[in-house]
Amino acid sequence: MSKKENGKKFNIADPVLQLGEILKQQSKYKLGEKGYSFYDIKNLKPVFAFDYLSLNSSDLCFNSTKLDVKDYIGLLEGLKIISAISYNDLNTNRNYRFHKIDFDNHNVSISRKDFKKMLTFKDELLNDDELPTLYQFDLHYVQEARACGFLYKGIFYLVWFDRYHIIYSGEK
Repeated sequence: MSKKENGKKFNIADPVLQLGEILKQQSKYKLGEKGYSFYDIKNLKPVFAFDYLSLNSSDLCFNSTKLDVKDYIGLLEGLKIISAISYNDLNTNRNYRFHKIDFDNHNVSISRKDFKKMLTFKDELLNDDELPTLYQFDLHYVQEARACGFLYKGIFYLVWFDRYHIIYSGEK
């Protein structure tokens, strides 16, 4: 606590205590529920969840027939590296290519409807404004390998494994 000139005390927010409160409130994602803002969790390091992992055998899925042992080992190594870095560092260091996926960008090959299906299996159960923000980041083992998912209360929910850089075809 600090003192004002007139002798009264006031509290200065302690970011460590604020993060502690966020960590206590971590819970699983519920459809349409809003989490914390990026600013609130920026000092946390990613914890990964697999609840919405795509396992439909398409090129963006974690069980794609095009993936081999080296891809899975690279994925795990990449997640290990990323889990040691704060969201803020991921966001500010361009090498990680951590950013929101802009569904309105003409270079993006997936749609909001595709994302909704991963969350609900029925896209009409979730309005566009209820969708969590979809992010991608570079896995740093092969130039064109990305992981895609969304943040909820500091937890990064993996959705797609973009091994061949299909989602953002124009970004290298």
